Amino acid sequence: MRINKYIAKSGYTSRRKADDLIKASKVKVNGIVINEPGYEVTDDDILEIDGKRLYLEKNFYKKLYKPVGYVTSNYDPHNKKDLNSLVDIKERFFAAGRLDKDSEGLLIITNDGNFTNGIIHPRNELEKTYIVTVSRKLNKSQVREFEKGLDIGRGEVTSNSKIKLLDSKTNKYEVKIHQGYNRQIRRMFDYFSSEVIRLKRISIGAIKLDDMKEYEIRDFSEKEMEFVRIIKG
Repeated sequence: MRINKYIAKSGYTSRRKADDLIKASKVKVNGIVINEPGYEVTDDDILEIDGKRLYLEKNFYKKLYKPVGYVTSNYDPHNKKDLNSLVDIKERFFAAGRLDKDSEGLLIITNDGNFTNGIIHPRNELEKTYIVTVSRKLNKSQVREFEKGLDIGRGEVTSNSKIKLLDSKTNKYEVKIHQGYNRQIRRMFDYFSSEVIRLKRISIGAIKLDDMKEYEIRDFSEKEMEFVRIIKG
């Protein structure tokens, strides 16, 4: 494994910052200063930065039911309801696929940056499913327009999506998208002057919320781990 990748996977810092540390002669392998970011490290090597030995993190994959009112940042100075108040994990971690403060449902919690990049990268067109209750139903013409794509401002245009009415009395829809613009679904309904009252994500690719309750966190199943391997290639 390349030394800069090893440093990043240990959780010490990012690969880019690891390159800077290597060039600044801060990194030693088996007591010898290494200045080449492409240097190959083996499992038997001892790697140190400023005298501190680094160890590779074991990757973990969990799913969380995020309640309304929490942000998906690890730390937010303006909001005490962040991920650290939801997840009791001592290691470095982050959310793969964000949900805004006013939304609820499925979040993926992991320390695997490659998997996270695979989740959010546009090339994978990973489908995400939401249950959405709105203030006003869309007519047939608006549904077709919704699915074809909308200019929701800020230079952002949605690609094809899927929408299905689940309950005409409560204006409840199932919506499937594969992009991740900020507050995208809210802005899509707002395009038609229909306000989102409740938004709940129930799946990201093959990862399902299933019967989870608010605040609940679970490890990925064996079947869900297959999805991890597919995303990572």
